[in-house]
Amino acid sequence: MPRNSRRHKKNLSNQDAQWQQAWHSPDQMGMQKKQILLNSINDRIDNRRRQKKQLFFIGMSAVAAIVVAIFFKMPGSTAGVTTNAWQELTSAGSSKKILLEDGSVVWLAPNSSVKVYTNFLKKRTTVLAKGSAFFSVAKNAERPFTIGVNRQLVTVVGTAFTIHKLDSVDLQLTVKEGKVALNNPSGIQLVTAGQQVITSQANTSLVQVIDPAAADWWLHAQMRLQNITLGELLNRIETYYQVKLTHGTINRNEKVTLTWDLTISLQENLMVLNTLTGYKIH
Repeated sequence: MPRNSRRHKKNLSNQDAQWQQAWHSPDQMGMQKKQILLNSINDRIDNRRRQKKQLFFIGMSAVAAIVVAIFFKMPGSTAGVTTNAWQELTSAGSSKKILLEDGSVVWLAPNSSVKVYTNFLKKRTTVLAKGSAFFSVAKNAERPFTIGVNRQLVTVVGTAFTIHKLDSVDLQLTVKEGKVALNNPSGIQLVTAGQQVITSQANTSLVQVIDPAAADWWLHAQMRLQNITLGELLNRIETYYQVKLTHGTINRNEKVTLTWDLTISLQENLMVLNTLTGYKIH
């Protein structure tokens, strides 16, 4: 066999071995070697396409592997393997309790959903996607707990509070225990136990003083509400059930005392309320 022919076959054998390396371990090859292989692959496909169909398919596979590796390693490229960074947890027609990996607990109101970062122990991040959720956050000074709502951010170390997503822009935050930092375009507002904030156009409005029990009243099967103003009661109802109540002229400052029973329907509870007040709220 002529020496040039033997040398040619040896070169081809070396290239075949390099193609296999490119296919199995593309990240271990330098950019220059990858480019040389790409050129040699194109030449061999053009010259021997009809005679060597198997080489064609190996070559195309190696091209794909190398191109992918080059693309992911290009300077300035932020592309990577697509992974699902969030786990979405939802509730249907009733509330739902969720225990997180760090010991924190989330109670979802009916028809609500929260997204939890998959590597939660490393980065305690959640997103309230819909409805209302009460958070009882385990303390960890080194890793604050964050909740994204629309384009606003709530940050805590360890506390208990409820967030309600009002729409695609605003939220209602009610703190039961501890302190919560609300960060939005108007700046950072510290909200403490017994306070409530309702944002307007993603900006923090006046901080209101409220009964801390307002944060988690709906976690009880039955809740005795003593001298609660009608306005606050309607706000709680609309927040929890995610409804907009209709009524005629009412005195929102009027105080009522009643037992709200979450084991029966909203309509049945409203019948009790209407009997007490004489209004027609539905």
